Amino acid sequence: MKQMMISKSVWWNRILFLMMAVHLSWQAVPAKTRIMLISDPHVMGPGLLIKEGDAWDEATYYDRKLNDYSRAIYDEVIATALREKPDLFLISGDLTKDGEWVSHQYVVQKLQELKAAGIKALVVPGNHDMGTSNALIFNGEEAYGADTINTRQFAELYKDFGYGEDMDREPTTLTWCCEPVEGLVLIGIDTGHDSDPLNGVISKATFDWVRERAENATAAGKLAFVMMHHALFPHVTNVDKFSSTYAVKLGVPVDGASYAYYSYESVRSRLANAGVSVVFSGHVHASDVAKDSNNDMTRTIFDICTASCAAYPSPYRLLTLNDDGATMRIQTRYISELPGVDDFSALAETRLIEGLERLFYNYTHNQDVSSLFAELFKMYVVGNEPEDPRQAEYLAKYAEYLPRMKDDKQISGFLEAYNVTFEELTELVHSMLEDRSHYGDPERECREDDLNTTIPVRGDGWSAIVSAKWNEESDLKNGGWYTLQGVRVSKPSRKGLYIHNGRLSVVK
Repeated sequence: MKQMMISKSVWWNRILFLMMAVHLSWQAVPAKTRIMLISDPHVMGPGLLIKEGDAWDEATYYDRKLNDYSRAIYDEVIATALREKPDLFLISGDLTKDGEWVSHQYVVQKLQELKAAGIKALVVPGNHDMGTSNALIFNGEEAYGADTINTRQFAELYKDFGYGEDMDREPTTLTWCCEPVEGLVLIGIDTGHDSDPLNGVISKATFDWVRERAENATAAGKLAFVMMHHALFPHVTNVDKFSSTYAVKLGVPVDGASYAYYSYESVRSRLANAGVSVVFSGHVHASDVAKDSNNDMTRTIFDICTASCAAYPSPYRLLTLNDDGATMRIQTRYISELPGVDDFSALAETRLIEGLERLFYNYTHNQDVSSLFAELFKMYVVGNEPEDPRQAEYLAKYAEYLPRMKDDKQISGFLEAYNVTFEELTELVHSMLEDRSHYGDPERECREDDLNTTIPVRGDGWSAIVSAKWNEESDLKNGGWYTLQGVRVSKPSRKGLYIHNGRLSVVK
């Protein structure tokens, strides 16, 4: 390690020069590049619901989605895209209700309308898209199996939307890489499906392929974004205890027959280190924007999770890569009306609440608690929970119900089955309604606007250097190590420029 002793003024000029050099090395994305993003449309193809009846009622009893309106919602999304004319249209998985052939055909048919209008569309599969046990045809009292597709058929169907011969494809999965607009490299990752033992898992071979492309893009001064179905990391503290597939994992083969699984921290840190700054995800049916970073917090990464457009409040995102080449504007809008449907938004909200209440009652057998948690989760689904005037009311009601919940054997048994304490449940509720999480590390705690904001997209450190306090007592002059972005690290983890003892240091 070699240190260069320089004065403060020279040091500051050098920093500005380096920052300008990095900025000039960026390959600019065309000004005002516009992206339209949806997730989880769960399109139910024509002919799957022949006649309503007991079979349909049973299949949809706990469902919060608007399966019977899913095609109409998707039609409206496509019509909106044709009006907005974005440079890029993205779907982050769960294209279909349950992987039915006719549902995929319908999705592709509408995407062809975008292609004909000159709008580039790209998709990745979700956990529903290769068929599930609910891939059925409903006819009154009866339900029988519908034809579903496999990965080979998926690639053939979507050859114009991510899987054509002109795409850079990873050979073992439905993972791809392309540069849809100059200066932006987008990597679509296949994170598995319900009939796959690796559901919610990226294999090491696939991840190495992804990392290489991200590193190459970053080295060329380009933006590196990822789109995948499962979330990059939990957006709510302790929520992963209730859902093992909430966030993606890394799977490393052991003895050629089984896998060792590494949690989302491994994926998060390695993607950030490779230069990925933004991930588009879905799966959890909630609109939530969250920031995290690599292990030493020198590179940030945002997970933009978008709720299902097939459920209340039916959102879609409009994303604008700004002229500065370093930020992206996020706008969230909604499908609030459907042709021929009276007060569609109210209908969708009622369906969501009823489905959630039934689901929670199935676990708690307590109607008051079920209704409370249905409202809590509705607020989380919408996003920006602290702005809801009822937030304090629901937190107070939760605190009021908590002693009774602790005395309820049904609720206690439910939590014990998931190995969750009431303290952890309370932490989850507060994390959800206060729109904050530290992902297991209090130093990482952050709050981000979920719906309308502007975020940095160059993967800068957790905080800027201007936030550092320059005084004689500061550890800037007492042994502390800092990156050029102002992030304190225990020690340099790689070669480069650092600030140590108030001086610029070159670690070789």
